[in-house]
Amino acid sequence: MSDKPVRVYQCEDNISGVLSAVYEAGISGYGYKYIKIQPLAANEVYELELFTEFVRVESSDEKVNSVLDAVRNKISARAYSFVMCAALSTYPDRGDAIYQFLTYGFSMGEKVCDAMQIPWVKRAFEIRRRVFNEAHFFREFIRFREVQKDPALLVATIEPEHHVLPIIMEHFSDRFAGEWFIILDKGHGEAAFHQKNGDWEVRILTPEEERMLAELGEQREEYVELWKTFFKHIAIPDRKNEKLQRNMLPLHYRKHLTEFMEE
Repeated sequence: MSDKPVRVYQCEDNISGVLSAVYEAGISGYGYKYIKIQPLAANEVYELELFTEFVRVESSDEKVNSVLDAVRNKISARAYSFVMCAALSTYPDRGDAIYQFLTYGFSMGEKVCDAMQIPWVKRAFEIRRRVFNEAHFFREFIRFREVQKDPALLVATIEPEHHVLPIIMEHFSDRFAGEWFIILDKGHGEAAFHQKNGDWEVRILTPEEERMLAELGEQREEYVELWKTFFKHIAIPDRKNEKLQRNMLPLHYRKHLTEFMEE
């Protein structure tokens, strides 16, 4: 039994922080069995553990790009998808899942994505599935409002569990290639901005920017009422099945859908 202490790499609670910690852990040579990744959420208190080393990691684009390039070039595009979905998730163990998954991936190659007998590979697969499933919900059920006529500007508000904006933007950028639109992730304080020429970016908002976007999305209530009226007219009371509706569209995702808003 080794008395080697566990080493915890503490990082910012975002994609850049987690992948930077994965990079530092990977080049340390300390031993994957003794390494953990701990994203530090703002304003949360963390207890120090006995017989544990703590290493603070500075976020760096260079570190992030090094990890992602290595995954693409040395493992596979599918493994890259596993890593990115885990990084976009909000699970506390996502850093460990990425690091341990890559530890096996760099030795097994592309076969690692099918090695479900390995607990950490299975965990990375589960995270990827859940993130993709949530992104799929928002691709299907997101609602845009026209808040400006000339030039036309569409705004939508979502509150997902995970950071799904980069995933769903691929879909909406193709669907609304010729439109100016914004998708506000209210829960994470992020927004995706799409230009009419097809370019788009996701960035973290300042509190003032978030307030302004929230106010912008609340305008033009006549469109909201029109949609709610349409929804009521097509509904058939005798065929109402609330249990089935909840299975198809869980209550969590209805918060910003206009047809479910309270009068």
